[in-house]
Amino acid sequence: MKADVITLSTYQSAHLPEIRSTLLDVYAEVWAKEAATDPFFSIERFDDRLSGHASGGDWTCVVGELGGEVVGYAYGRLDSVREWREMLSPVEPSVRNYGSDGTFGLCEIMVRLPWRGKGVARGIHDELMRQRAEERASLLVDHERRKVRALYEKWGYRLVGEIQPFSDSPRYDALVLPLR
Repeated sequence: MKADVITLSTYQSAHLPEIRSTLLDVYAEVWAKEAATDPFFSIERFDDRLSGHASGGDWTCVVGELGGEVVGYAYGRLDSVREWREMLSPVEPSVRNYGSDGTFGLCEIMVRLPWRGKGVARGIHDELMRQRAEERASLLVDHERRKVRALYEKWGYRLVGEIQPFSDSPRYDALVLPLR
């Protein structure tokens, strides 16, 4: 499968009502196994997080489609300073420095099973990052998902610490990527 046959569409906060059910459907499919045993991964909890993420005017989402079928998406927003205060490990001072243009927080990136391992996630990610004016991007990856973290590191992300954003969430590795 070639990434150039995938249509990438960009949405902002105002568009969430029209794409919300699509985002929830993909999430429910991708996280079904985890949601069956851990309430943090339930569709209801994700919907709450989605609402919070999209509540600011800086939320952006890129959805990938092939032949009218959604294959995956990524979305994010400006990071909040509060999130970086929740670091569980000591971090170098530059991690807490947002720079003049801030840090774009990649909140979610997910690709449906049939399209994994085909470069789809990278294409969606790169399109989202191409549109950003911030100096860097950040993301969180479950500390136990070493292969996923290694993939992000191949994309240029650098591990900066560990964080637990919610009392019932997994511990996450925090990574940053220079954008400029």
